[in-house]
Amino acid sequence: MHNPANYFEQEHARIGVLLHAHLLDLIGADFAGALQHFQRWQQALKHHIDIENTQLLPHIPARARWPARMYLLEHERIMLLADEYLLKLRHIAQHPPIDTTGQRQAILDLLDAIHALRHLLEHHHQREEIALANELPPELQQAVWGSG
Repeated sequence: MHNPANYFEQEHARIGVLLHAHLLDLIGADFAGALQHFQRWQQALKHHIDIENTQLLPHIPARARWPARMYLLEHERIMLLADEYLLKLRHIAQHPPIDTTGQRQAILDLLDAIHALRHLLEHHHQREEIALANELPPELQQAVWGSG
């Protein structure tokens, strides 16, 4: 039997695998692979956010630690940062540096560019895993996230 408190954690881990694959490609200077993995992650994240916005957030109880509006605003900010990062990543993937110094600089620039997104994601996921996982009805969480 699943522990409802783990549904958000499991969902975030499932999506996080794609972002991790992106970062591994990036560190290896495989810019085309990094772009492909990031686009898959972004698509999975968008689906995840759509589900939360439509199926979970409307059920946040009045006594909740944070209101639905805060999660909605964070979702918007996450997607905005992801879109901004994608533009930089796409540019480098389409015009990859050919020398080692250029590759290293591009990698460093992209790691710097994704830092704010990763930081926001970490804190956002913690809020969901700590608060929402305990505030939303377990049956609802199982219905939404239980099938994996």
